Amino acid sequence: MKKILTSVFCAAVLTSAFPLFANIVFGKTDINENDELLFTVSQTASGTANYSSLFYGKIKNGEVPLAPELITFYPEKMELLDGGRFLQIRNRFGTARYDSKEEKLYWHKKVSGIPQSLLPAPVYEVSPDGNWICKIEKTEICLGKLVLENAKTGNTIILAEKALNSYQSIPVKWAPDSSILVYEKNGSLYFCNPSALMRGVEIEEKFRRIGRGTINSVSWGSEKYLAYVDDYLLYRINTNEMYTTGLYAGIIGQGKAIGRLPFQFNPLSDKVFANKDVTSIVTIQNNRLFSYLTIQSLSCDYMDVIYSRPYTDSSASLKECFVFWDKDDNPILWQEKLPYLGRLEKGSVYRLGAQAKLVLEISDSGRPYLSPDGSRIAFFSENDIYIYDVNTWQCVAELNGERISCLKWIDRANLYVGGEQTLRSWNLLSGNTETISLSSVQECYFDSSSNSICAGVSGGSYFTFNPSKGTWKQIVTPLRLHSLSQNGRYRVFTGKTQNPNYDNALYIRTLTDSAVTKAVYPVSVEKQSQKRKVALIFDASDNADGLPQILSALKKYNISGTFFVNGEFIRRYPMETKQIVTNGQECASMFFTTADLTAQGFTITEDFIRRGLARNEDEFFECTGSELSLYWHAPDYKVTESIKEFGKLAGYSYVNNNFKYSPTDIQNVKAEKLIDEYNQMLKFASFGIIPVAVGYSYGIHEEPLYRYMDLLISSLLDSGYEIVALNQL
Repeated sequence: MKKILTSVFCAAVLTSAFPLFANIVFGKTDINENDELLFTVSQTASGTANYSSLFYGKIKNGEVPLAPELITFYPEKMELLDGGRFLQIRNRFGTARYDSKEEKLYWHKKVSGIPQSLLPAPVYEVSPDGNWICKIEKTEICLGKLVLENAKTGNTIILAEKALNSYQSIPVKWAPDSSILVYEKNGSLYFCNPSALMRGVEIEEKFRRIGRGTINSVSWGSEKYLAYVDDYLLYRINTNEMYTTGLYAGIIGQGKAIGRLPFQFNPLSDKVFANKDVTSIVTIQNNRLFSYLTIQSLSCDYMDVIYSRPYTDSSASLKECFVFWDKDDNPILWQEKLPYLGRLEKGSVYRLGAQAKLVLEISDSGRPYLSPDGSRIAFFSENDIYIYDVNTWQCVAELNGERISCLKWIDRANLYVGGEQTLRSWNLLSGNTETISLSSVQECYFDSSSNSICAGVSGGSYFTFNPSKGTWKQIVTPLRLHSLSQNGRYRVFTGKTQNPNYDNALYIRTLTDSAVTKAVYPVSVEKQSQKRKVALIFDASDNADGLPQILSALKKYNISGTFFVNGEFIRRYPMETKQIVTNGQECASMFFTTADLTAQGFTITEDFIRRGLARNEDEFFECTGSELSLYWHAPDYKVTESIKEFGKLAGYSYVNNNFKYSPTDIQNVKAEKLIDEYNQMLKFASFGIIPVAVGYSYGIHEEPLYRYMDLLISSLLDSGYEIVALNQL
């Protein structure tokens, strides 16, 4: 078995235009004697999975009068509803649900046609019993309404009017028994009983306030206890006393403090994880310092520090961390890392005590999934899924065959596995898997003997469709493995189109009576304007703190960025510089020094600029074995026209900063405001360049933009921009 911003923005109006990268492609087709049609559609866009969906349609009078039916379901996101009876599957086409009792898969909500604007499926936080859904309904570029929805009725109620959009997480935490929901609103934490709130009998919100902070400030130990950290103090809140504490908070305060931290907790950058009875916690400060603490008594003494160490792995940078607890209350730390000399993320698992004991390492890993009872953990590695016992760290089951996109535990012994080819149920006791649906197909045809719908996936497996159930079942190789393009009355084919969002169009040509050719989707042949283009550039000046988050986001969204590296950065962070190159990103020059080239006392000559650019080239090549591209900008974007001209004579193209904020005053501007303002500015430009600073180059900031890469990129995509490499502008 395998082992396992500070930020500066600019919007530059450019004059040259390029054809839009087409992301909708019609692929395989088949037609039978009953004028039934099968065809596949694949879409490639930043931030979304690339898969080939299968559609079924009925031809009448040379066209498909009813919308073609999508009969495959790619699991971009999955949730369990109604006590596990329903598996909810979400993707770009809408929401489908699988009824495990009826063994039936059907569309719950579906978009019309083929969506042209693609974004990742939003995050939902579903209650453990599957009866309630929390989500953010977008209302502005960066903000939306935090909503609580009844999964059965669809009724909703607004928890917060202005919550920050995110495709990674939303600011809520459910009690393990689903009885209480804690949510963040306007810098404070509140709780509610979802059923009482939906029925309109919950007490006023001001009496349900826990205290100041973010969702990072709380951790459910069990359905009985909630841990809450405020500044230096740890509070243990009994759920039976939450309403009493809320009603009398003005008199008795936030509740009983049971421990004092030896450091200040920052809710914007730190996280807390508590054991069942909140007698021990693990804190992660700024994704870098890990501390395991226990209380000495309930008298609010300083907590005992069992373990406290910073991250020091010299082979990889740290992307993300998770903490959970085994049956003996030992904290387990899971770290997701990005190797300096590799492109595949890896996982490292430690049992924390007086020392951090390494118990597992996983190559090409994804995030872990705990079973409902917390005794088992599932994770992906390459094309395999592994199930480990959390207490013994022994592998109890594994499944291979295809890359996995998402997973949902049903109970301790059963789970749903959503892969790039199939959606399956997996029973760990028997080891059996059962196919529910197909995610993506390579071939499609009507079987010649039964006229049933068949499809083939990567690897040579074949499946047949059950139209009454909406499900798929694996079969032996069908008699006919080739598709037909005509049946005597009609011919189907793909051809050219003027719509820049489509690589081709699917046509039906009538072969009898009046000859006519029509597109299956009329919109696919309509001439439309091209999307505007924007490029992301990253300034690596003298700090590398945000680099793993940036590289991870670029990989997730399949985006090419340009990193402007300063000589000081190369000298301080040679491994991080190599990491940028290893991850396939372009590097450009930010000169060999961080000095202000426009400061008084400097006499800038052509020779000085040539030598400074050349020295940066040499140091970069010595570090990485690669060459810098011929783009550059001065440190802090402080430049004169003569300096630009000197760089041009050296063969470089200068990249300007046209945004109103300078790197020195941007520290006082929140990331969400910056994202909103540059989106507004880009409305007046056909193309744009958006720089983001790596690390804390100009001071310590609680909300550096690199922490909001997900929001930054999704806002651009949602505004209709195509994110391209700098050299494509």
